[in-house]
Amino acid sequence: RCKKLYRGLDTWAKLYIMNHEEFASKIPLNDRGKVRGEMWFPTLFHFIDILNYEERNKKWLKHIYKWRDDDNRGIVRSNSRGWHSAVDMHTREEYVDMGKEALKVGNEIHKALGLNPKTEPVIDNMWANVSQFGAHNRNHTHPGSHFSFVYYLQCPENCGQIWFTDPRAQAIAVQLPYDPKKPRVRESLNDVYWAPIPGRLIMFPSWAVHEVEPNLSELKGKKGLRISVSGNISFHIKKGEKIKEERDGHDAKGYLTLDGVEKRT
Repeated sequence: RCKKLYRGLDTWAKLYIMNHEEFASKIPLNDRGKVRGEMWFPTLFHFIDILNYEERNKKWLKHIYKWRDDDNRGIVRSNSRGWHSAVDMHTREEYVDMGKEALKVGNEIHKALGLNPKTEPVIDNMWANVSQFGAHNRNHTHPGSHFSFVYYLQCPENCGQIWFTDPRAQAIAVQLPYDPKKPRVRESLNDVYWAPIPGRLIMFPSWAVHEVEPNLSELKGKKGLRISVSGNISFHIKKGEKIKEERDGHDAKGYLTLDGVEKRT
């Protein structure tokens, strides 16, 4: 029996090698001798500049100012000094159309990445940030969601950019000796700054580490405020659809706790 198994494996190994040899023989002669590159492990950023942003921003700003006046304390998350609203913004009627702009991007990501057609993007939470002089956001991630976004409503000069850093710690452990007289190619950079542009929505993986620079605008009053909206998107199962979460043989049927076994429902 052992000899038979060995002979079977040997035959499979020869077939495996033959397929690779066949592949090598089919490489076009013009491609041989050339150094070719492929990009792997990319971090995808998406953005959209929405239509009629000036009129729509004016409407949204009016509601955000009133919200801040009604709840001047707000909440504290990554924000330092700036006002951070409650995170139920996506459920408030006056902002539903803004949330739908983010969902448009979510749908494009869904198509581009070939996600399960039984799922759809939904906004888990959404909030407003109003940042006066010196206000900034400490570096952070957005755990518990798939993608996050920021939308800009008001961005005076020198109000601060959003800054993302390379998530691959190993990639920055030892730096290559880049030519200081030439600009580095995008793929070699270790951080990226996105300028705040009114009417632009930027979407990025929720695990991407980012922070926002201090607002250093010298304009006085409301004109000097940096005002943006952020939120999180996850891909949930559509209503009426069912997805089998566990493969046959991998359903554990329940949980073990200190109180005993609990059946999964």
